Amino acid sequence: MTREEPDLTSKTDQQLRNLIENHRRAGKLDAPLAKAAVAEQARRNKAFDFKAGIEFLVEAARKRQAVNYRQLAEAGGILRPGDPWRQHMTQKIPLSQIADYAHTHGMPAITALIETQGGVTDSILSGFQKGLDETGIRLPVGMTIRDFYLSERERAFDWASSGSAP
Repeated sequence: MTREEPDLTSKTDQQLRNLIENHRRAGKLDAPLAKAAVAEQARRNKAFDFKAGIEFLVEAARKRQAVNYRQLAEAGGILRPGDPWRQHMTQKIPLSQIADYAHTHGMPAITALIETQGGVTDSILSGFQKGLDETGIRLPVGMTIRDFYLSERERAFDWASSGSAP
């Protein structure tokens, strides 16, 4: 914990979710308490290796590459190479938490790097929109979700190659 980051280790998972949701509704996901709750939630995630997943997405951005759900699931330890893929496994990838983490850490919306094997589908765009809504990020006026998704992907590529990325 840094001096600025509150210690939330004694909070229950539900209390963390409530803290994040209350800050989200108030449009204050950037507040120190919300940032600390997002970080603590990421640390507690046992199904998905959050740190490895974020590092994988940042590295993909450096290489200017999109990734699919399977690649992210493998990076996060949900699957091992060669394991069979089941559609329900996408639910084990905490995309909303990844979006929150990126937003609270001044990163582009790195979930814009994720696509299906079929590319950027309506389903991908719908999920991306849901993540933006939950995080409190609004589309710029006059921009479609597809345009914003692609612009955030490009912004992630530029950010990762600029030396600003961790």
